[in-house]
Amino acid sequence: MFIPPDPTLRRPLTLTATFPLLLSYYVLAVLAILPRTFIFKLLLLPFIVWQTWRCAVELDFSVWLAQQPGFKSADGLGFWNLIFIAAMFILALRSFEWTFIKRPLRRYELPKGQDTPVERRLSISNILVDAFDLLCNTRGIGWSWSTTPFPRGSTPSPSIASISAKLLLKFTLIDASQYIIQYVCPSVKSPGGGSLFDSSLGPVRSSALAAFATAWGGMWAYATVDTVYHIATLIGRILFRQPASQWPPLMHRPWMSTSIREFWSYRWHQALRHYFIVFGARPCGALLGLPGAIMGAFGVSAVLHHLGLWGLGHGMEFSTAGGFFLFMGLGAIMEDAFKRTTGLRVQGLLGWSWTMLWTLLWGTFMLDGWARHGMFVNHFFCDQLRLGKLLVDTIIALSGK
Repeated sequence: MFIPPDPTLRRPLTLTATFPLLLSYYVLAVLAILPRTFIFKLLLLPFIVWQTWRCAVELDFSVWLAQQPGFKSADGLGFWNLIFIAAMFILALRSFEWTFIKRPLRRYELPKGQDTPVERRLSISNILVDAFDLLCNTRGIGWSWSTTPFPRGSTPSPSIASISAKLLLKFTLIDASQYIIQYVCPSVKSPGGGSLFDSSLGPVRSSALAAFATAWGGMWAYATVDTVYHIATLIGRILFRQPASQWPPLMHRPWMSTSIREFWSYRWHQALRHYFIVFGARPCGALLGLPGAIMGAFGVSAVLHHLGLWGLGHGMEFSTAGGFFLFMGLGAIMEDAFKRTTGLRVQGLLGWSWTMLWTLLWGTFMLDGWARHGMFVNHFFCDQLRLGKLLVDTIIALSGK
């Protein structure tokens, strides 16, 4: 049985501690672009895997963040360790893929006035720049490893002013969502976390409040992911002068999904889709067909979220953190079985109701697991910048409650 390391033994993250991993990861990206480099990549891979593990279990991102201006202590910053662990996991998966690819990766560009992409020339400057882009590019836009390097018909990224306005809105939504969860389920603010379920309220009211908190937890997750993407978009377009076409919208109104498949294959973010397919869907699908492919993809996602939970510093719990995604895979398989049996697709109002109920049911258990491990003890904004809390408190005051 795997026994995770003691998170209390972690030390503050430093550039010196992460530099060997970052440098070797960049070198691997360069080698992935160049031809006939397999032996060098194979020699580098064990070092990267070891460094990834070492950074993940030995370094505390929250302590480093607490040392930055505006923060007083690492208390309430454990969420960023979850993100750090997830990033290390994805880094390891990408390193394995780049090592064993059959052909060198190529970056494409679209000449003005043309619809057919062409490969960028392999000059030294292009290779160095493209390797950096490869490190940061998880959606495959402009790269040969993507099935659609330049998606046709995708909505281009809005103006910079519009993105900035959306960023402020998402910041407010993150704060408001977390505050509402803490307001209706006060135990989640306890040191070390607390459950969404309050036994003193009785099973019906307790379950209803937990489901209500979960709905806001979904909005919190949506706003958090979209916020990170908006920030990355602004950096790419302003600092690196990238075109809007490289930053199409990440989310497509997931609350409008009329099936589990539509939710996870289109409306929710697809930033990690490629890795779920490569390491889950393809191998499991080859053995077990479509059901295996579906469960394989969701299985990799389950492991990612399970490992990330350790970063909060209060243990691990696969049944909730990972189990949610396995049940999402089961739901998608059930939809496929329904279509094969009846000849009808899951869609429309009934499809939307099914999708929301199935996601909310298992999402409540996942969010409860997160809450019991301290997810919502975290502080994302200083008190002076909590616009969401101010908005919710104002609504509560106006309602007279």
